[in-house]
Amino acid sequence: MRIAAVIPAFNEEHNIAAVVEGVRPFVAATVVIDDGSADNTAGAAHAAGAIVLFHKSNVGKGAALKTGFRYLIDSGYDGAVTIDADGQHDPAEIPLFIAAAEQGYDMVIGNRMSNVSTMPFIRRFANHASSFLISLFLGQNVRDSQNGFRYYKLTSVLSLQLKANKYDLETEVIFKAGRAGYRIGWVPTRTIYRTEARSKINSVTDTLRFVGVLVRYGLLRR
Repeated sequence: MRIAAVIPAFNEEHNIAAVVEGVRPFVAATVVIDDGSADNTAGAAHAAGAIVLFHKSNVGKGAALKTGFRYLIDSGYDGAVTIDADGQHDPAEIPLFIAAAEQGYDMVIGNRMSNVSTMPFIRRFANHASSFLISLFLGQNVRDSQNGFRYYKLTSVLSLQLKANKYDLETEVIFKAGRAGYRIGWVPTRTIYRTEARSKINSVTDTLRFVGVLVRYGLLRR
């Protein structure tokens, strides 16, 4: 399989080069989607060896992921490993995702919840709550619904007609993949929390988007 990394990035010029350099030994290519950054994210990513795609304005992580997926399938790739641009994921764990992909999974999600000692309490609570609700509505065990460290089989994910453009895409894709009968696997991962890093998730608007996904694909089953 030809597998590439997809890295959505918004104002990450200080972190993106290290992430690109970290993933390069494990994938055939690295694609960074500069989602309307106001800094030199694109230049730093390109200098580190990434293919850089651009959004003229900041339209959201979900939209950036879809841009990366479409580029890769048009370029003849089979799968994508998605990893955050802020350094919170360990690129050395990418072989775990590739090994699971080779077993035939359509999507593989990193599971941080077996060791949450370094996870801030509010994130731990939110992850447990969201994963519980999605598991309840989907009818299968979802262990870590909010982890963006994932593998996607491109033909599978692009068949789902994903509508979300923000962080809620990562919840929507679990619902739609599960309902489509696609195989979802899990691998243990750690998350690196840095005290100086600020989350780009808006606690109000992104929570409302998550609730909206639950209503549409959980309660209404659309």
